[in-house]
Amino acid sequence: MLNASEDRVEYVLSNMIEAKRRQPSQRISSCQVKNWAGGSTNDRFFNLLGLKIAERYAAQTLSYDVADAIINDLWAAWLEGMDSHAGEIPDPFYDIYLAFDAGEGLRSSDRDPVREVTDPWIASILSEQRL
Repeated sequence: MLNASEDRVEYVLSNMIEAKRRQPSQRISSCQVKNWAGGSTNDRFFNLLGLKIAERYAAQTLSYDVADAIINDLWAAWLEGMDSHAGEIPDPFYDIYLAFDAGEGLRSSDRDPVREVTDPWIASILSEQRL
């Protein structure tokens, strides 16, 4: 059973997925993240949200494009000051961001950075279960 924090993360992620599916190019702002998070913008929130995104992506219920877009918007929100006073980047959130970022490389008929880098990296992160 999910605890209150995990319930909130599921709610936020559902809203983010819906927003990205409706308007893929529209950035989810730090204000929206704060609002959806109910003021819970600490490292645990970002880590839980990142892990939920990674889990859904690994289960193939969330496409790479949507997952990458959401994680990029979360990264931008974090950089805009959400919890930056802590001095350290939340981990595994940062590793998840880097894994999706690595998949943004150029794709060709003989190279797919999502399959070559992102997929194994996400699998490794999830196998560690750091929270």
